[in-house]
Amino acid sequence: MKSKRMKAKDLNDDEGGDYILTGERCWITVKKLSICIRTTDEGVVVNIYPLGREDEDAIASTYAFDDEGDLE
Repeated sequence: MKSKRMKAKDLNDDEGGDYILTGERCWITVKKLSICIRTTDEGVVVNIYPLGREDEDAIASTYAFDDEGDLE
């Protein structure tokens, strides 16, 4: 996987151990999986790949629209 390193301005610590992504894309490695969180015009998509095989089809994926985050 060739990826661009995140800049400090793209990931902010909320001082509680959680991080807020302000950029467009973030790759996270968890055990033997690569997880890509990406913003879209309408929401967010999360794709999961086997580690080292990020150029292949995702093995799992989910999507949410921005308005689904409204609590009204």
